[in-house]
Amino acid sequence: MKTTKFLFKTMLCLALVSSFTSCSDDDDPAPVNEEELITNLTLTFTNTTNPGDVVLMSSVAPDGLEDGLSTETIIGSFTPGASYALTIGLLNESESPAEDVLNGDIIPEADEHFFVYAVNGLNLTMTRDASDIDGPDGSKLGVNTTWIAGASSFGNLQIRLIHEPSTVDDSDEFGSATGGSEDFNITFSGVVIN
Repeated sequence: MKTTKFLFKTMLCLALVSSFTSCSDDDDPAPVNEEELITNLTLTFTNTTNPGDVVLMSSVAPDGLEDGLSTETIIGSFTPGASYALTIGLLNESESPAEDVLNGDIIPEADEHFFVYAVNGLNLTMTRDASDIDGPDGSKLGVNTTWIAGASSFGNLQIRLIHEPSTVDDSDEFGSATGGSEDFNITFSGVVIN
């Protein structure tokens, strides 16, 4: 009789323990869409009528541009009155070979990203090209742009990449965004038009 009671209690305890530890679909975590690691940003401005006239701006941060610890370089100056096509390069050089973040992550997820530009002290305007990639809310992402250099000037050019913005506005061409987080916010100081 003691053996029967012991077996019954043991079976009851095992049943209770297994009911507390059973698996269900509710335990599966939601997939995480990790933000991109970007270690290198390159902006190449090429004169649309003179391909030898190039302005190159680069920003390098081995641990990622989002930490704000980057080194910026500017090579060349803009020619007054000239039109420039911008080519953007975004790389993750912590991978081998280096990962093309722009074409591998940003453009395929264009509805989750938006480029915002600003100039300070520069006579430089830009337009988002008709061929630009569609971004959030039907806006233009800001990867295909044309820049016009005005009169001689000296100043700064800022570029920000916003991840999952709440709202975007490309009506002023340079763009603005609210909400979201910055994948990077880089200011190139000492840009010249002469």
